Amino acid sequence: MIEKQTINNKDVWIKIEAINMHRDNPGTIPTEYFTASYYLNEPSGNASNGEIIKDEDGELKNFESPVAALSFVEKELEKIL
Repeated sequence: MIEKQTINNKDVWIKIEAINMHRDNPGTIPTEYFTASYYLNEPSGNASNGEIIKDEDGELKNFESPVAALSFVEKELEKIL
């Protein structure tokens, strides 16, 4: 999902993607996480021109819900834009 928003009078696009987790025990939850990236220019094609949100160790940051991912990115963009 890619959502266009205006933050601090600038258009940004936020992309949220689901990542399925393959567990040895299928009863282990969560079974999926969500990742986020943002674009300062409208994404096109394969949308590889975005900034991926990473954790403090430089790894892909996983969120437990799309709402949590979107909220985190919005707050981060309010700081940098």
